[in-house]
Amino acid sequence: MSYRTILVEVDDSEAGKARAAMAVATAARFKASITGVFLKTVIIPAFMIGDGFAITPGDVIQQYLDDRGKETTKTSAALRVMFEALARGADCPCSWLDVNGDSEDELIACARRHDLSILPATMKAALGSSTLSAARVGMASGAPMLIAPKALAPNWGGRRVLVAWKEAREPARVLNDAWPFLTEATEVTFLTVSKNAPGALDTMLQRQLKAHGCKPAQLIVAAEEDLSAADVIRYQIARTGADLAVLGLFGHSRLQEFVLGGVSRNLLADAPVPMLVSH
Repeated sequence: MSYRTILVEVDDSEAGKARAAMAVATAARFKASITGVFLKTVIIPAFMIGDGFAITPGDVIQQYLDDRGKETTKTSAALRVMFEALARGADCPCSWLDVNGDSEDELIACARRHDLSILPATMKAALGSSTLSAARVGMASGAPMLIAPKALAPNWGGRRVLVAWKEAREPARVLNDAWPFLTEATEVTFLTVSKNAPGALDTMLQRQLKAHGCKPAQLIVAAEEDLSAADVIRYQIARTGADLAVLGLFGHSRLQEFVLGGVSRNLLADAPVPMLVSH
């Protein structure tokens, strides 16, 4: 399998531009088409409405919305030029979308229609106030997310892979989503944070890795009692020199809100390397 369609959120920050370059390089690597997504806001800010029924005059609101729309359109157009130049230089088919970024809903729909989405851990629409979460998009969409850290290493490769592993649905799911990276990896390490885990990968998992053309993988069993699971994963990423972590998103839906487990929340809040996640 491979990724044939890739989605990336692009904004006008330096991290956003680096993420766009990373996404285009990833699309070129897998011979995929790529879609750039620009988040815009459409809601009227609360400060324009005032308290109770003390509403700002309609012409003032309309002028504000017109000015905001022009600025947003200008920013989107400039980023689109930059993004299309990157894609053209890598010979990648590309497209561009302006998406409502006041909630995750439209981004979730976009993610469901792409093989892989590359997002920062949190996002805001241009001139908007709502904070969107890549983890929530991943939990709701059923699609894999490659979450880029704030500080993205230049010429990122994603070829030294650390897989956070245990016998559960979420790690099994993200392992299947990660085959394109695992197949091309120069080094694959499985990490189990447990006191009682076997000391080697089981025969069926080794056979599955071999069937996908992966290099033989090593298993690290870590049982440091003075470190949290998230800190163990961070430590092993640094120790092994991994530049990609593969992590199942643990969480649950509560009153239609997606709640991340503690390890997922801790790691994604300050990811040391790009993290491929799914739920």
